[in-house]
Amino acid sequence: MACTAHRARWFVGRTAVVLLLGSCGGGGGDTPGEAPAPVASQPVATIASPAPGATFRAGDTVSYAGNAVDTRDGALTASALTWWVDLHHDTHTHPFRPPTAGAGGTVTIPTRGETSHNVFYRFHLRATNSAGVSVEVTRDMQPQKATVTLATVPAGLRLTLEGQPVTAPSTFTGVVGFERDIAAADQVVLGRRWRFDGWRHGGAASQTLATPAGDTTYTADFTDLGPATNQPPSVTLLAPPAATVGDVVTLNADATDAEGSVSRVDFIADGAVIGSDTTAPFTLAWTPVRAGTVALRARAFDNGGLDADSAVVEVTVGVQSGGDVTAPTATLTAPTDLADGLDGMVVLAAEASDDVGVAAVEFQVDGVGVGEVGGAGGEDASAPYEVTIDSTQWARGQHVVRARARDAAGNRSAWSTALVRFGGGRVVPAGFTKDEPWVGGLAAAAAFAQAPDGRLFVAEQGGALRVVKAGTLLPTPFHTLAVEAFGERGLIGVALHPGFAGNGFVYVYYTHLNGEARNNRVARLTADIAAGGDISTGVETVLLDLPDLIPFADTHNGGAMRFGIDGKLYVAVGDNADTSKPQDLSHPFGKMLRLNDDGSFPPDNPFAATQPGWGRAVWAYGLRNPFTFAIQPGSGRMHINDVGNVRWEEINLGAAGANYGWPGSEGPDNLGAGITAPLFAYAHEPAAPPGSGPGGFFVGSAIVGGAFYPDDGPFPAGLRGKYFFADYVERFIGVVDVANGNAAYAFGSVDGLPVDLLVGSDGALYVLTRDSVARISAAP
Repeated sequence: MACTAHRARWFVGRTAVVLLLGSCGGGGGDTPGEAPAPVASQPVATIASPAPGATFRAGDTVSYAGNAVDTRDGALTASALTWWVDLHHDTHTHPFRPPTAGAGGTVTIPTRGETSHNVFYRFHLRATNSAGVSVEVTRDMQPQKATVTLATVPAGLRLTLEGQPVTAPSTFTGVVGFERDIAAADQVVLGRRWRFDGWRHGGAASQTLATPAGDTTYTADFTDLGPATNQPPSVTLLAPPAATVGDVVTLNADATDAEGSVSRVDFIADGAVIGSDTTAPFTLAWTPVRAGTVALRARAFDNGGLDADSAVVEVTVGVQSGGDVTAPTATLTAPTDLADGLDGMVVLAAEASDDVGVAAVEFQVDGVGVGEVGGAGGEDASAPYEVTIDSTQWARGQHVVRARARDAAGNRSAWSTALVRFGGGRVVPAGFTKDEPWVGGLAAAAAFAQAPDGRLFVAEQGGALRVVKAGTLLPTPFHTLAVEAFGERGLIGVALHPGFAGNGFVYVYYTHLNGEARNNRVARLTADIAAGGDISTGVETVLLDLPDLIPFADTHNGGAMRFGIDGKLYVAVGDNADTSKPQDLSHPFGKMLRLNDDGSFPPDNPFAATQPGWGRAVWAYGLRNPFTFAIQPGSGRMHINDVGNVRWEEINLGAAGANYGWPGSEGPDNLGAGITAPLFAYAHEPAAPPGSGPGGFFVGSAIVGGAFYPDDGPFPAGLRGKYFFADYVERFIGVVDVANGNAAYAFGSVDGLPVDLLVGSDGALYVLTRDSVARISAAP
């Protein structure tokens, strides 16, 4: 197979993402049922079932069987045959059935999880003779499909599909038998109130339907209750009481609308609009240009055209020094905003003016000063203001170029910024070394953690917890768990107790075989100190058993675990492809849980006093598949990576009691009152023009990893304190700069499929891929 594109499915979204993802498939089609004429002693393998041209429906149990013969060995035994099955959809692949020896077996097609209709299953049979010579053949099985239309009477009203709002009529193509969640509700549309009366096929307002065998329309009837009175939005402005001419101040507006949504917030200073924001959280980076008292207010506009002003907030603006209180102005003239494919030597140029005189113009790339003429620290002290940089010193991808001017009194202009994309072939910045693989030999790795002595504990999805010691993968696992390694299930999380050096506690998150049922479990293992600490005592202490998983939904398990600076264990749990759970505080799916180190629920959790049962464990909710997250040492700041559905990948700021909106919102879309918007989101498809819109030039499909770089590490100062993330499908590594408006920059890429990141005790960035560990270090 020549295709190498990938996509994720645990998170995936496009609908679900698997933490396993493999290599890309094409549009389907069998390889020959028999291998080509044998060369020397090459065996000949034949797939008997599924038959050529066989199709499937969701929920089907499919049998697979085959055989192989060899000129030397004759008919090969079942032990010489290995089967595995991959799910291919769109342009990427998910492992479905792990390699299993035998002459055949069965798989059951899930009824939930992957909503794309552009799917097929590829059955692989590998036969190996006594001489060790192997041959592989495949058989593809395509789906049966049908078209479903969701309609309303009258047309144009809103319904939800998998928790996402759609305007009727809305049509989708699905795999027959696959379950979809639909819902209808009373609503206000175009200034009128509409009451939901019922579905013509019957059933509750919110229901689950299996995609029928033939094209079908499901219609919801509504009654017009007359005009609705739109109420204006509400808005509150938050600003510091004091500021300084030339220094950037962040203004924040909290805006909500009871009947609809807030479409825009304008920020106003002394009656003049100084900037706008169309996406919550509504913010503006404001640089005061004069001293004195400035009257600030925010004006919010709703989707019905009404607006409302906040109360006035007065800010006292002082001067930095001297009698000159007027800041200069600066405009970045090159490169232009959204310039793409910049390569080689690139000129950064700006125009600047001041009432007294411009002292210098400062240029930055990704928040770090660059410059070579007439000044220090990235400044050019004489016109024409420009510097030339070698763009090949940065990793290919998105970067932020900006310029600002200062005068002799220290007044500074606002930054003039351009979002650009560098070309070239650099996969890490100049001055960095990428060692990939630094350690190989892993099988379906999913997560890792580092001990104080530098050892890495790596969770393999098949159930083995491996140890990397001094750059070597130890042959004996620390512990092996009995798991169901199916789809996204398996051993998918690991964390070490803050007191690991003394107590040897290792925490794991895995899919437990519970009779006929399956559930995810949090358990504690203990290092056998007497045996050197590289293996466990063999004793597993079960701390938490989550509810049973949907039988045929193997996606969205979450699994990441981290200890906070408060000593509590934070556990990310996916929604198991059930969109009804993330907003249900009585259920742990689609949540961030907070536990004591013994698995009990802390009494100071945000819902402990108001919710029974699982609600007492919930710390934050409204998540889809938070496969990875990170906690910043020292500050305790948490960033939660939530794998998206059809449009966006998210990085969310963790906060007690926060609701991140899934399934009603995804990325910056459909944010309403009470929803915490992502810090940063990037799209699944390029914008038009490229680079415009949220996320800029970042485009991917499955966000993973997550690591805060420490302030005292050996990386250059411009990367310290930043947040690193990766994308499983596109294999890039990016950086989020919280100090500069959550701007995102390209840092590099890896060859393997990344699933996790951590900053090692040596200051290197370690990247866990499905089969290896890569190490990225800065030159001393």
